[in-house]
Amino acid sequence: LSETVLVLYAELLDQARSADVPAELIADGSFVQKTIGEHRYWYRQKVDAGEKRQIYLGLDTPELLARIAGARQQSANVRADLNRRRELVSMLVAGGAAVEAPAFTTVLKVLADALIFRRGGVLVGTQAFTCYANMLGVRFEAQSVRTADIDVAYHSRLSVGMSESAPIDLPEELKKADPKFVAVPELDARHPSTSFKVRGRDLRVDFLTPMRGRETKPISIPHLGVAAQPLAGLDYLIERTAQAVVVGGTGILVNVPAPARYALHKIWVAHTRGVAEHAKSRKDLHQAEQLLDVLLRDRPGDVDEATTAMTARPKMWKRVKPELTRITDK
Repeated sequence: LSETVLVLYAELLDQARSADVPAELIADGSFVQKTIGEHRYWYRQKVDAGEKRQIYLGLDTPELLARIAGARQQSANVRADLNRRRELVSMLVAGGAAVEAPAFTTVLKVLADALIFRRGGVLVGTQAFTCYANMLGVRFEAQSVRTADIDVAYHSRLSVGMSESAPIDLPEELKKADPKFVAVPELDARHPSTSFKVRGRDLRVDFLTPMRGRETKPISIPHLGVAAQPLAGLDYLIERTAQAVVVGGTGILVNVPAPARYALHKIWVAHTRGVAEHAKSRKDLHQAEQLLDVLLRDRPGDVDEATTAMTARPKMWKRVKPELTRITDK
């Protein structure tokens, strides 16, 4: 990517970061307060398509009240910031940056408005890979960034820290974005769903969490109204994260795994898949190789860190080492 595109991306990322509460939540509508139990919470209320919608902002604190007061006084500035972010997105698209499809952008905005990423959620899978292209200033092969899934990793231990947060009915929020969103039943009907898909379309949202011990049953995340599927190796992937901005809409601030961790994890995943998922294994390895080509040239220290962390997980490292050696020798 050109130097101009890199500068534009950096500006969009800085603007998205500086909006402590997502700017869209304070650009229009009104503020309302609710009392739940012994605590008071603030919401941004607005009308979408004739339907009243409330978006959670946070626990009633002097800091949040000050931000709300400032937002009320500076709504014109907020709107100006949003307009600038839209302009930056348009310029990035024109400059050849990696862009997320509108349908996926809509869902990612729902997740961001629900503060999933500000509460520690991590965007994993191909959406993260797309973010790396802009983050690292490169273009990846188009076939490598095609997917029908949005994968969000969330550590179940974060639920403890959210005990004072007002709950969010995330499935309902997804339905507001697209009424055709439905829960995907688990094989065991006794277990809560960890996935949601749009009926009749290739669009699916999966919630994941690191496996603890050998537990494979879905883990409930009460304050989000969803459950997450435990996965082995996910703790390694999301132990180190970075912020990125999805190029779409007004720019969506997300968390993604450290790129080098993503690459090594993809190698491991590829070598754990069965023969029925051979095509997915090839895609995993192709993503890993493209990332490592860039990182070994521009950020070799990141690869060293990711490698050192994986050697502390001997079972994972045993599967990854031969493939990593092949790539680095190239």
